[in-house]
Amino acid sequence: MEEAAVSAIKRLPDDVASRIAAGEVIERPASVLKELLENSLDAGAAKIHIESTGAGRGLLRVSDDGAGIAAADCELAFERHTTSKIASLEDLERLATFGFRGEALFSIAAVSRTTLSSCRKGSKKGHSVRAEGGRIKASHEAPPVSGTTIEVRDLFFNTPARAKFLKSDASEKGHLAHVVEEAALANPTVTFIYKSEGRIALRFDAPRADGIEAHRSRVCEVLGGDWSDGLLAAEETRSGLTTRAFLAPADNLAASRSQQFCFINRRPVTSRLIQQTLYRAYEPFRSRDRHPVAVVFLELPPDQFDVNVHPAKREVRFRGERMLFEALTGMFSSMLLKAKGIPTVDRFRLSAPLRPEGERYGSGSSAGPDRPIPAPSLASSDANAYPAADAAELFEKWVGLDAAAPAAPSQRWYSPPFTFLGQIERSYLVFDASGGLLVVDQHAAQERILFERFLEEIESGALKSQPLMLPLPIELPASRIQHVLSRRERLKRIGFDVEGFGKTTLHVTAAPAIFKKAGDLKEMVERLLESVETESGAAKDVQHHAVATIACKAAVKAHDPLGAKEALRLLEDLKACRDGTCCPHGRPAMIFLNRDELARRFKRPGAPPL
Repeated sequence: MEEAAVSAIKRLPDDVASRIAAGEVIERPASVLKELLENSLDAGAAKIHIESTGAGRGLLRVSDDGAGIAAADCELAFERHTTSKIASLEDLERLATFGFRGEALFSIAAVSRTTLSSCRKGSKKGHSVRAEGGRIKASHEAPPVSGTTIEVRDLFFNTPARAKFLKSDASEKGHLAHVVEEAALANPTVTFIYKSEGRIALRFDAPRADGIEAHRSRVCEVLGGDWSDGLLAAEETRSGLTTRAFLAPADNLAASRSQQFCFINRRPVTSRLIQQTLYRAYEPFRSRDRHPVAVVFLELPPDQFDVNVHPAKREVRFRGERMLFEALTGMFSSMLLKAKGIPTVDRFRLSAPLRPEGERYGSGSSAGPDRPIPAPSLASSDANAYPAADAAELFEKWVGLDAAAPAAPSQRWYSPPFTFLGQIERSYLVFDASGGLLVVDQHAAQERILFERFLEEIESGALKSQPLMLPLPIELPASRIQHVLSRRERLKRIGFDVEGFGKTTLHVTAAPAIFKKAGDLKEMVERLLESVETESGAAKDVQHHAVATIACKAAVKAHDPLGAKEALRLLEDLKACRDGTCCPHGRPAMIFLNRDELARRFKRPGAPPL
């Protein structure tokens, strides 16, 4: 008789399943705060108090003056897939609220000790429910305080492996502040008060103005004073799309992308398509190392986009991407042109597909707004990371070579003699090198030299840092300041001392001695932010990027005239580098054509005798 097969599929215990489900929604304390704030806003709150201790690990409390929850529903709110937002599948097409899946409170309670206290407006009795690890431990009457208060304590107490992946307190505080900033931007008529470790960290009072002026006031509060002057504001409605945008003028751009916010129906989202409309509009005005500062609010019918793409509801899909792309690009372009006094037309049409940074389309390219639009490359946080082919292509145009011509230089060309022949466009140094032709990008070459020199100074502890006579103030959102302060020791290793000053100001008190101008120093610090804030960047990665950026600022620039003595000195210093073939960002520092290659290009049988 055949033995019965042993089943390999088992039903997970409820507590295990609930903790796995929680992992899809609750990543860190900031995830909890986001869900609780969205519930408060859905309840119509006009004032929200937030408190955290232990960077949200120990306690996170959110109190609002919203509609409250009926006593009979308080326990039900802790169950999975219980919601007041939808009742049928069709409701998803008309969704106008933040939360709707009924997973937030269930997921939070599964990995914490949570207490909910609530009272409906006008009711004489409130109710309180306490849950631990997803199980209700107590349920009783509470004082009739209108609104809802939720306390989340000991986050991840029953999933210690998850707790180990949290970052430093300063980093987690930065994430909490960022959630508050986003909520404040999207809801300018709501008052937000955030206390961290017993002290008020952020306070956004509802402005007296309304409409676009209320939004402008809130945007200036969040971004900081540096961006409030000359902020462009516009509102436009077209084909069911209402756009309210706040843009920095074209002559006041940022060194990183960290000052870009996008909201759809008050929901903070990440959209490469919308980001690319910004870069398209700013394209005529910006250099490669500057980025738009923008806060964009879109209002769309709920059936025109889908927020149920990811559990965090951060990503969205649109219907009619082409219409959206053209409408936003036209609006943003008009705002920038009008600010410069340039006449504009009512409708903006794309004459060609958008070319992302570092990407070239052939004549037969079919890319365009109907297809997903690639964003500027985010793989490297440095804006000076050019495609490796660019320098080669420039040289090929000068001498009529094809793309296969330049080869990676080998150690052989370092053998003297060198003869300096001159500069091309005061940017490229041309040498006769043992009968071959060597072209050196003067900026990339000195970048490499200074980069290796600075690294050696850091490793030996000899990097020269000087205190500033007056602290240099940098205006930033409070969440960004927390991120920077959490990496203070890393910055100190590369010559920077920073400290917080107020809620939206960072003071730079010391900097590498190579910086002589406050403008250069300020730009340098702003550039560092994006790499310093990167969670996945190890200390070595941050150090590499920071030192590379310092070297870039200190190096000789394109169009700086160099004589024969300076050019030969640069070449000798490059020879001493561990890798003289490229700058720290990976861009080629030189192109070499040896004697045999030159002869082949001119179809000679061999190199002429020396």
